[in-house]
Amino acid sequence: MDSPLLRMDIDRTNRADNQANMRQRLDKEKLTDDEVDKLYDIVQVTDGLFNRNHIRYTIEGGTLLGAVRHGGLIKHDNDADFDILQDDIPQIKALAPQFAEYGLEIIDVPGWGLQVTHQDSPGLAPDLWTDGVRQWTSKWPFLDLIAISWNEQLQRYVLAQDVAFHDYPEYYLTKSDWENTFERVPFAHLQLWAIGGEKNRRAYLDRHYKNWNRMIEMNMDHRSNHYFEVEIVCPLSEEDLGYRARSKKATTLKKSWTEENGKNC
Repeated sequence: MDSPLLRMDIDRTNRADNQANMRQRLDKEKLTDDEVDKLYDIVQVTDGLFNRNHIRYTIEGGTLLGAVRHGGLIKHDNDADFDILQDDIPQIKALAPQFAEYGLEIIDVPGWGLQVTHQDSPGLAPDLWTDGVRQWTSKWPFLDLIAISWNEQLQRYVLAQDVAFHDYPEYYLTKSDWENTFERVPFAHLQLWAIGGEKNRRAYLDRHYKNWNRMIEMNMDHRSNHYFEVEIVCPLSEEDLGYRARSKKATTLKKSWTEENGKNC
């Protein structure tokens, strides 16, 4: 029979090995420097075109977490997320020619909403959506435009499309989250729209990321659109803080974004 001290040593070794494995998996999810530049440029143009055309959005998910906890793109994050109204999707799709001026395209994501990506980015392998029925394909990297709508019964804004709601039925914005005035918040070198009030942004994170101020959690491989069999969970360290900055290389766009962004949304 193992002694208590030996069992403690074995447990410590197993925990260390598990954390090392988690860190290795997390590193594999990181974008390359060129992909980081592409993602920031996608976000900048989308923010600018939405402002110009009076389309309301808020950063959400890991992008809001990045703004609050890191001040920009989380070092291991590999996409960006905006919440938009389901009713605004036709207007957004009508902006395709304006996005194309910058070398970007809008992709339909059945069951979720839309994505914005570079026209010349590599395509991801086609696969089935998480409902196991509908075909899904995209390019890499991308900005998710996730559709939400008001639910009268629940008295909150919930995910509007069926696959998204099936996968995340607990996700929501409060009435005040969406309907009160948004605020511009720093996201690296950009300023993006977010839920108004630091307290409200933290309340959002408390709802959807229970351990957001002390743990790193990742549940999906965005390149394949599959959920991990074992979620990546790591303690948040000082080295994880800060953000991935855009490089000083030239724009990844067909033409640079130079128009001043709108001041109200």
